[in-house]
Amino acid sequence: MIPAVFAVERYSYENAEKLKPLINWREYNANAFQEAANDNKPVFLLLTAPSWCYWCQVYESEDYLFNADVVNYINKNFIPVYVDADKRQDLTRQYLEGGWPSTTILSPQGKRIAGFSGPRPPNVMLSTMQQALDSVKNNITSAKHTYNYVPLPEHILTVGELKQLIDSYIAYNIQMYDPIYGSFGSGQKFPQPRTSDFFLDTYEKAYDKKYLLMIVNTLHNEYTNISELKNNYNLFDPVEGGFHRYGTTRDYTPPHYEKMLYDNARLLKTYYRLYTLSNDSIAQEVTNKTLNMLLSWYDSNGGFASNTDASPEERYYSLIDRPKEKPRLERTKYTDWNSEAIITFLYIWNKTIDKKYYDIAKDTLDFYKINMLTNNDGVYHYITPSGEKGITGSLTDNAYMLLAFTDAAQYDNNYLYNAEQIANYTLDNLYDWNSSGFFERHSNDIESYAPGENILLNKPSEENGIMVYAYIRLYELTKEPLYLDVAVRTLGTLSNNIGGLDRGYYYIKASEEILEKNYLKDFNKNKPVMDKLYDTRRKDFWLNNVLNGTETFNSLMIIMMIIAFIAGLISFISPCTLPILPAYIGYALKTSKKNIFIMSVSFFIGLSLVFSLLGMTSTILGGFLKQNIPLFTQIAGALIILLGIYILTGIGFSGFNVYANKSKTIIGGLLTGATLGIAWTPCIGPILVSILILASTVGNFLSGGLLLFMYSIGLSIPLILASLYMKRHDDSKLWNILKGKMIKTKVWKKDIEIHSTTLISGILFILLGMAILTGTITYLNRYVAYAPIQKTMFKIEEFLLLFLK
Repeated sequence: MIPAVFAVERYSYENAEKLKPLINWREYNANAFQEAANDNKPVFLLLTAPSWCYWCQVYESEDYLFNADVVNYINKNFIPVYVDADKRQDLTRQYLEGGWPSTTILSPQGKRIAGFSGPRPPNVMLSTMQQALDSVKNNITSAKHTYNYVPLPEHILTVGELKQLIDSYIAYNIQMYDPIYGSFGSGQKFPQPRTSDFFLDTYEKAYDKKYLLMIVNTLHNEYTNISELKNNYNLFDPVEGGFHRYGTTRDYTPPHYEKMLYDNARLLKTYYRLYTLSNDSIAQEVTNKTLNMLLSWYDSNGGFASNTDASPEERYYSLIDRPKEKPRLERTKYTDWNSEAIITFLYIWNKTIDKKYYDIAKDTLDFYKINMLTNNDGVYHYITPSGEKGITGSLTDNAYMLLAFTDAAQYDNNYLYNAEQIANYTLDNLYDWNSSGFFERHSNDIESYAPGENILLNKPSEENGIMVYAYIRLYELTKEPLYLDVAVRTLGTLSNNIGGLDRGYYYIKASEEILEKNYLKDFNKNKPVMDKLYDTRRKDFWLNNVLNGTETFNSLMIIMMIIAFIAGLISFISPCTLPILPAYIGYALKTSKKNIFIMSVSFFIGLSLVFSLLGMTSTILGGFLKQNIPLFTQIAGALIILLGIYILTGIGFSGFNVYANKSKTIIGGLLTGATLGIAWTPCIGPILVSILILASTVGNFLSGGLLLFMYSIGLSIPLILASLYMKRHDDSKLWNILKGKMIKTKVWKKDIEIHSTTLISGILFILLGMAILTGTITYLNRYVAYAPIQKTMFKIEEFLLLFLK
C-alpha cells in the first residue's frame, strides 16, 4: 500500500538521488539499446521527474523501486535506463504510461512489452519483470527499425468551415465549463489559461459579461484564502504566490504542490488581463504575488528556473509562518517553458510600459539567441546551471521559441531574423512537404536515441497549432506567401484533430486571424506558385530518402495493394465515380452482347493504365503528362466529343440511316478508356492521397503505379462482373434495356432511322466531352467530394488505413 500521509522524510528528492546509484542506470541512447540487443536483455526504462514529482520520490525509495530484491533482479536481468522527464520531454509522449513516474519494459529491439505508472509493490514489480523476461526468451524479433508514415489528405478549409471550427470550439469549452467550481471538467482540475484567455477575447468582442464571469468564478475557486490554509488549500499559494500544478479533486483540494514555470507564466498573463478588464481585487492580489514569485526565479543572465519541488507538501504549504528552508528550486532552463515567460513579460510590459519587464523578456531572448539557438539544428531543449546543453530537433522547443521571437519582433525588428531562422529550420527539417503538418522530431543527436528514433513522424496537435499561429504572425510581419501557405494547409489537414480547451487554442486564434484579415484570398492568389514550390521541395524531401532506406514500403506493400483495391471497390458506390458511369454506359451501349465482357475489361484496362502512368510522376512520360495535364484534358474532351458525333452519325453519313454499330476491337476499348483516364480525376480521399504520394517518391514510382492500378481495377470490378452476368443471361432485364430498339423520325422532312443505343450513347459522350473540355467535371468532383455519402466513404478509408499503423 502507498502511504496515505504526505511527505515522510524517506520520500524526497534528496533520498531519491542518494539511492539512484544502487541500480546500474544507463542513459537513454543508442549504446544502451545496442547493449540490450547484444546481451538479449529487455530494457527497464524509468521515466521520472523527481525534482518536482512527489510520487516519483515515493517510487524511488526503499519501499518500492530500491527494494533490495527489485534492485538485484533489475541489475541481473535488465538493461536499466533512467530518463529525466523534464530534460527528455521529447520522450514523454513516446513512453509515458499515463502519469509520472512511468515504467516501461522494452524488448532488446525496443518494442514495448509491459508498462505501468505510479509505484507498485515489490512483489508485483518482480512478477511483471519475470513475465517480460519470459517473453523475451520465447520471442526473437527483428531489430530493423521501421517508420509508420501514412500521409494525410490535404484539405483547405473554406470560410464556412473556419467559422464552424470556431463555433465548435466555443460550444465544447462551454460544455466542459464547471459552473460551480470554475475551470473546466469535473474531475482533477488542471489550469486552462489559454482557454480562459479565449473567453476573455470573446468578452471583449461581444461585450457579453457571462464570459468574463466564467473566468472570475474560475479564479475565485482556484484562490486559497490565507485563513483556510489547513482545511481548504486550493491551487493558489497566498503566502509566497504562484499556482500549484493541478488540483486533485473537482474543488482543487488538495493540490499537487509543485509549481511549474509554464503554468505560472500563462496564468500570470491571463489573470493580469482579467484584472485590467474587471478590476477584481483577487485578480490584483494573484497577479502581484505570482509576478513576485517569478521574479525570484529569474536569472540576471537571462532565463527562468523551471519549477519548485512538491516536497515537503502540506507540512510546509499549510503554514503561514513557513520555515526558512524553502522547497527546492530547479535552476535548469527549459526552452518551451521560458518561451511562455518571454511572451508573458512582453505582454505585461506592453500594458504597464514598465521597462524592467521588457528588459527581462529581452535579456531572456538574447540569452537563448546567443546560447541555445544553433545554425543548423534549431534550438536546444535545456541548459543546466553548469552549462550542459541537451537535445535538438524537437518540434516542441522550436514551436514555442518561434512564437516568442515572432512576438518580440513586433517591438524590435531585429528579432525577426531569429524568428525566420527557426521557421526555415522547421521547414527544412520538420515540415511534411508531402501532405503538410509538422513532425514531432527530426534530431541529428543520433547517439541520444534508440536506433531510428531520432525521427518521429507523428504530428502532435498542440504544437502544430502553435506553428500554424506563429506562421500566420510571421506572414503579417513579412508578407512572405510561403508562411501563410504552410499555415493554411496545416490548419486544414489537421483540423479534424485539434481538440478543445488549451490544446485547440492556437488553431482557433489562427482561424480568427484568417477570417478577420481575409487571408484565404491571399492564399488562393499565391497557391499556383506555391504548388510549384511544393513539387520542387518534394523531389529533395529528406523523408523520401529515409523511407527508401528502411523496409517501410516493402513490408507494407502487400497490405497497401489490398487496401488500394478495397478503396477502389468502395469508390464505385461514391459520387466521385459519376463521370465514369456515363462513359461506360455509352460504351456498353455500342458493344455486342458477345463481346461485352472482353470489351469492358479492355475499357477499364485502358483507363487504369493511363491513370497509373499519371501517378508515376518520376517517370519521364508520367511527369510530362502531369505537367501538361490541362492541355491533354482539353484534347481528351475534344476527342470524346468527336467520338460522340461519330457514334451519332455513323461511318459515311449515308442518308442518315444510322444503325447500332457494334464495337468489335479491343483496341477501341483500350483507347476509349485511356482517353477518359487522361480527363478524369477521382475525388482525393485518404487512401488515394497515400498512393499518390508513394507514387511521387523517388525510387518508388513503380510501386506507386502498381497501387494506382490496383485502385482503378477495384473501381472497375463491379461493372466488369455486371457485364459477365449480362453475357451469360439472355433474359437479363439490364441487357434488354441496353439492347434498345430502332427509332424512326423526321428531321427537315427527311426520314431518319436511328437506334436508341446509338442516340443515348452519342449524347452521353458529347455531354461528357463538353464537361471535360469546359472544366465542369473538375467543379463536379469538388462538389461531390463534400457530399455526405462521400464523407462517409472517406471515413471508411481512414478506418482501413488504421491497419497500417
